[in-house]
Amino acid sequence: MTVDNAVQESSLQQSVGAQLRRAREARGMTVEGVGAAIKLAARQVEAIEADAYAELMNPTYARGFIRNYAALIGLDPKALLAQLDQQQVRATPQLVEQADVGVAMPVQSSRRKWLLPLLALSVPVVVAIALYVWSEFWTAPPGESVQVEQEAVMPPPDAVAEPETEPATPSVDAQVADAVATEATLAAALPEASPPSTAETASAPPVTGQRQLAFTFAADSWVEIRDAQDRIILSELNRAGSARSVGAVFPVSLVIGNAKSVRLSIDGTPHDLAPATKVDVARLRLE
Repeated sequence: MTVDNAVQESSLQQSVGAQLRRAREARGMTVEGVGAAIKLAARQVEAIEADAYAELMNPTYARGFIRNYAALIGLDPKALLAQLDQQQVRATPQLVEQADVGVAMPVQSSRRKWLLPLLALSVPVVVAIALYVWSEFWTAPPGESVQVEQEAVMPPPDAVAEPETEPATPSVDAQVADAVATEATLAAALPEASPPSTAETASAPPVTGQRQLAFTFAADSWVEIRDAQDRIILSELNRAGSARSVGAVFPVSLVIGNAKSVRLSIDGTPHDLAPATKVDVARLRLE
């Protein structure tokens, strides 16, 4: 019986949080490392492992966190979520009855009740008065109106309309000459570009001792890289089908989760992770 099968059989009697904690410890991962991989705080990871779902805002967020946690360490998310359903931790919407906030609906005042009909009656009266005044004082006699129209339409007899002439389009030769002159003017105004110096063209020398680590991931995998002073160079969850390249100065320490699905090459040369892999987690130091 393999270690994973033993973990799965023993997990049937454990809570969801206990299963996640036991799988994390079996893979040698820390609470901080899991939190950094799935974008959670360490206290949230501890709340998941303690089955304290009330500290995770609501069941919907808790189920999402547990799904990501299970995928990171190689457990079956569907089985854990089914166990959550038995514990009544379900992502069901909560309908909250809205309380009376004391906002009164606007009431039409008595003044507006009689003012609107009055305005409706007065508008036709005003329009009728305006039409009467316009027809009595501003309307010209019929003969005068015709004369104005004739003066507006007929041009004076001695006016000769000159046809509009389109601006002359310059010929192709003239356009070419203008383009050449413009280019010569710009060339004279710009300073001559000096050729790049040898120091500028030479590429920057590589960092002494730096090696190139290239990863390819067939499944979701977590990678952590630390330098000789135990400082974190890289700590992240990498999705299936992705690739990652990191430059580092040796010696470095690596922890790779789900290592069977990861391919590592150093400066283009494949590196076998099998000798350093235990319970699907590879731990190695590269000198």
